[in-house]
Amino acid sequence: MVYVLGLDVSMNSTGWAVLSIDSEGVVHYVDSGIIKANTKLNHGRRLRKQREAFQKIVKKYPISFVAREAGFSRHVKSTQTLFKAYGVTEEFFAENDLVEYAASTIKKIVGGSGRASKEQVEAGIRKKLKLPTAHVFASDDESDSIGVALTLIQDKKLSKGES
Repeated sequence: MVYVLGLDVSMNSTGWAVLSIDSEGVVHYVDSGIIKANTKLNHGRRLRKQREAFQKIVKKYPISFVAREAGFSRHVKSTQTLFKAYGVTEEFFAENDLVEYAASTIKKIVGGSGRASKEQVEAGIRKKLKLPTAHVFASDDESDSIGVALTLIQDKKLSKGES
């Protein structure tokens, strides 16, 4: 069994998802969630909480591959804050050869178009992982992280055909 971790990194609500690929090359949904930070805490404490959550995930699952959605720039201050969280993931997953994918690449692979809506991406996730339509994602951060993991699986050709 090969385990893949997908991340949608932010300072306040990082989405994470673990998918597995079995010996037949079939992709399975394993676990996912969000790392929610108390916005009243300083950046250092929020980053520590994120790192501690990563430690729990890798302790529970033997992660082989890690990917995150690539960062972007909007406003200088918010971008600087976001990249502090990116630094934590970069350092923590240094041994896993962390890779990044642009949002448009994730949308294309999972949602069928580089301009796919959140709803189209979620529908693509449900289809690829055979999740019931009743499956509720905790947030867009969680569903985005699943999309990141699926993108890595397709990019690295870890599965056989459609999952």
